[in-house]
Amino acid sequence: MPEIFTPEWAERWCQALNADATYARVARTWEGSLLLVMEADPDYGLETPRYVLADLWHGRCRQARVAGPEDVEAADYVLQAPAAVWYRLLTGDVGPIPALVRGQLRLVKGNLMALLPYVRAAQRLVEVATQIGTTFPKTPEHP
Repeated sequence: MPEIFTPEWAERWCQALNADATYARVARTWEGSLLLVMEADPDYGLETPRYVLADLWHGRCRQARVAGPEDVEAADYVLQAPAAVWYRLLTGDVGPIPALVRGQLRLVKGNLMALLPYVRAAQRLVEVATQIGTTFPKTPEHP
């Protein structure tokens, strides 16, 4: 299983999205780039933040790659959360919409109203990520 937000993880996520008929259907009119940001957290073995940028176009992932803070400006949407929240998202313990509503997952760039028609696509992005399998450098005993 690939480690979270690494080149291998980004590539496998993009491939899995492209193989997913449900994602293709629910995201058929969505276009734009999405930057995922995981905040640094030594309890999870992350000394620095990690970033993944996905180029999403009408139900396809044209590219997903490791990114950095310099990519924030160019991204259409930026979602940011602590490592503990990403862990809960990618283990299926919490969904992206409840995490957004509770303020655990934050939309730090982009228009929330423009995303509303794509709630199902956003959920599917995370569901597909849970299916590829993900490891963290370190997992606390009680995340």
